[in-house]
Amino acid sequence: MKRTNIVKLIVDKNTHEKLKELAIATAKCWNEVNWLRMQQFKRGEGVDFARTEKQVYDRHKHVLRVNVQQVTRTGEASSP
Repeated sequence: MKRTNIVKLIVDKNTHEKLKELAIATAKCWNEVNWLRMQQFKRGEGVDFARTEKQVYDRHKHVLRVNVQQVTRTGEASSP
């Protein structure tokens, strides 16, 4: 059974904007790495996790920094 904790952050406007930017960048990173892997799968190729991680890392490292690796590797953990 999975449990979910919901937390409400009370932040100022500047912090809110930074968190919003980080959330959008994380979603873009996640969507991009999944799209690249889906394209490899649809072409009948083996999914190259390391290559797709590197491609996405190079594009998003300026905003997400080390968190890019965490986002891209989350998909690896869920694959068979």
